Amino acid sequence: MEKLIGYKLNKFPLNLTSIVDLEYFDGPLLSLFENEYGDSYLYSWCDVDNLYNRWLVFRVAQPTLKLYIEGQISLHELIVNPVDGFLYSLDIDNALQVKNTYLILPENLPAIYVPEIDSYYEISDLNRATAEEDRLLIYQKISRESQLISGSIDR
Repeated sequence: MEKLIGYKLNKFPLNLTSIVDLEYFDGPLLSLFENEYGDSYLYSWCDVDNLYNRWLVFRVAQPTLKLYIEGQISLHELIVNPVDGFLYSLDIDNALQVKNTYLILPENLPAIYVPEIDSYYEISDLNRATAEEDRLLIYQKISRESQLISGSIDR
């Protein structure tokens, strides 16, 4: 695994629930999660060794997530410009336990962890039906949150 430059945390500070896997090949590579407040986070797989799979975890705004799903912005853009200005790096073992957590600035990411500039979300023929269902689920989530926001503003 690549050496990380960041701030080591005692534990991962977020309580996230899995929503949907967006990319997969013999297992998830990019997954959407949310916290108890409905904020969206992406888990992006980036490295592996004999003990752990390493994931980058970062918050993504709803409009930006929609643009990514529509293929208008790339995963590269999401990772190098995270909403909060930082990402978490998690080393997760085979029992799905987080063993190492780092807070990392995008400019300190190992180059191999940063996707290519043209890393747009695509639906392949192999996963077209599943990807369309996933896209619908995300649109419903974004729509529901937009209604909640506009409803609270209208009051």
